[in-house]
Amino acid sequence: MPEPKTTDVRTLAVRVSPDFHAQLSMVAQVDEVSLTDLMMTALQNHVAARRDAPDFKEKVQAALAEAEAQMARTKAMLLGTLPEGATNDTDAGAPATGRGRRKDEASG
Repeated sequence: MPEPKTTDVRTLAVRVSPDFHAQLSMVAQVDEVSLTDLMMTALQNHVAARRDAPDFKEKVQAALAEAEAQMARTKAMLLGTLPEGATNDTDAGAPATGRGRRKDEASG
């Protein structure tokens, strides 16, 4: 009996060469699994391996620290407690989109 369709999934398309597709199909056939199940297992194994890797853990800690700092800046801006003369660091590195008025044009 086929599995019921779940609406809480996302589709991921992967482009591979015909030769690599043939290899994947052969491995799936020998292991008697679907190509989708083969790829899901490979992806799950990769994610699990990365989570255990020390360099990945360091990157996660850095990303969490930056997210916490950004949250603190956002909170300070919303509550009006940003120190006088402080700037929002996230805008400094953002590229200009060309949409809207430039700061020197806004004053007249």
